[in-house]
Amino acid sequence: MTPASDTITLGMQTSGDDNRTDKHVLELRKLLAIYCKGPYSDAIINFALILRIGGNMQEFDFEGCERIRRNHNQKYITVDLGFPSHRWRGVSDEQIRKYLAELVETGLLSCINRLQRDKTQVQASKLMSDFGFVKKMFLNLKIIVK
Repeated sequence: MTPASDTITLGMQTSGDDNRTDKHVLELRKLLAIYCKGPYSDAIINFALILRIGGNMQEFDFEGCERIRRNHNQKYITVDLGFPSHRWRGVSDEQIRKYLAELVETGLLSCINRLQRDKTQVQASKLMSDFGFVKKMFLNLKIIVK
């Protein structure tokens, strides 16, 4: 599990039969921890992205972002990211990585939009620039997590 001190955390809920996405999520999680160093806002310590990865035991009925929630006391914002099984079954590792990177990017943009709607100061361009670097590395490198 990613330490709570990371600025962007990437959790996941799966049905246990998914043996295709774990290695990619773990690699992206490590890159986020290394290269996305905040704070990006005085009001937010953690951007908590939760992947809901569908499978045989449970399929999630959405793609993209759902349920953006903000906790003012603990200074975090969280969003659920739908990753249905048809996005990882029968496709290449490169397609999984591309979808995963785009999904995380959409999640971060949704969090930024929510903060801006709440009139909360957020360094959106710095956050997205840092994520852009992570995304480029993630999509261009071979799997490095064992």
